[in-house]
Amino acid sequence: WESSLSKSEFEEYVEKIRSEIKLGNVYQVNACRILSTSLSKDRSLAPLFARLLAKNPAPNASYLKLPNFEIASASPELFISRDGNLIKTSPIKGTRKLSETGSNFSDKDKSENIMIVDLMRNDLGRICDPGSVKVSQLLRSELHPGLEHLVSDIEGNLREEISWDEVLQKLLPPGSVSGTPKYTAVALIADSEPTKRGPYCGALGWLQADKAALSVAIRIFWKVGEKLKFGTGAGITWSSVPEAEWEETELKAAKLLAIAGGLRSDRWPFGSGIFETIRVENGTPQLLREHLIRARKSAAILGFEVPSDSEIISRIGSLDRIELGRLRLTFGETFQLSLDPYVDSTHSARIGVRTQEVDIDAKAHKAFPYTENLKMLTDARVDGFDEVVIVNQDGIVCEGAISNYVFRIDGLWVTPNLDAGVLPGIIRGLVISSGLAIESELNEADLEKCTHAFALSALRIAQPIAEIAGRKMMEDEISKQWALKLREILYSHSVG
Repeated sequence: WESSLSKSEFEEYVEKIRSEIKLGNVYQVNACRILSTSLSKDRSLAPLFARLLAKNPAPNASYLKLPNFEIASASPELFISRDGNLIKTSPIKGTRKLSETGSNFSDKDKSENIMIVDLMRNDLGRICDPGSVKVSQLLRSELHPGLEHLVSDIEGNLREEISWDEVLQKLLPPGSVSGTPKYTAVALIADSEPTKRGPYCGALGWLQADKAALSVAIRIFWKVGEKLKFGTGAGITWSSVPEAEWEETELKAAKLLAIAGGLRSDRWPFGSGIFETIRVENGTPQLLREHLIRARKSAAILGFEVPSDSEIISRIGSLDRIELGRLRLTFGETFQLSLDPYVDSTHSARIGVRTQEVDIDAKAHKAFPYTENLKMLTDARVDGFDEVVIVNQDGIVCEGAISNYVFRIDGLWVTPNLDAGVLPGIIRGLVISSGLAIESELNEADLEKCTHAFALSALRIAQPIAEIAGRKMMEDEISKQWALKLREILYSHSVG
């Protein structure tokens, strides 16, 4: 997925809003970014909508298909409901993970919610009978899969002569996804966000005569041509911390993007035999020699041939134009390769812990089938994590769905032993051979003593870990210097 705003650009946007708040021009603005990826024009979003209903049931979910345009929505937020002259809106402001046990919504969440309540009271006051607008519930909690939202309800009696055209003109865009004052906030959004929101942050639903149910078009996927898009955002107030607001946009997107992952299964490795996934950076396939050595060892044991190095390199061809890519080599009955663009992760990983039985012998090879690993990864992301640490049937720490790990415990960098059920990862091997970590048996209790950690893979190299099962890891000069040293060693070994 590509973001319309990078992490640094989004944080600059947050600071720009805070500057406008300081000047008194606005009080709150909803800052958004649009994520997009390629999708075949023949792919329908109907299967995705079915998965959303199963994995992320939402009270205002909906599906819309028009010529050359589709929306699959898992919206949790009611924009307006109408029954006769009674109209109601239920803005959401405030989101937290259900795993954050014992915590409450912040003062920032509450004040932001109240600002939007005041905005919606004013909006309804323009179309309702004088004195009829009231806040029926203020700052109530509403549970959704993996998340808890802070919601308020405002309702009023519509004026008899009011038309639907006037209702929508006065209420759109929804206050919770624009800001206050609305006119100024919308102008600031239009001036600052490089990609138009499209249907995102609009309204989606149905209306007939004096009845209606319209959701705020958030948590939606929409498809235009060969692009699949998803929007995510955060409400910005004076008390906002830019990095925390970026993390909120990541949190809101993580689970639904994981559910949508199946749409792009052509990017996941499927087939028979073994495969190697290689990072291409500035035209160089990193650690190509080490990948081919591992592939040949596995092929010899499993009983099939791998082409010569010269044949493989000839098939790969020139990579000079590839700034950053993912090269996948598959060896089995036939030799196949694919090359896709790759985008580095910009955030530190949240890691869960999962206990399961591990076939230790099967971990010696990076071989098909790989579906169990991908299911494990998808389950982790649906639960709000980026990856998992697997603990085997003997209580010994192994690896992740697609990662090796290195942990700093009692001042030493340690990676789990292969005989615990660990794939001999290429980056893992480099870390050990260069003296950046030692091998050791680790049990689950050792994770409680861990202060720093990285997820290792040939693509991501070393992704910092922010937390393991909700326990915060340190990200400081120690981890920074370790990662820099690994990069130096990696580049010195990477000869294409």
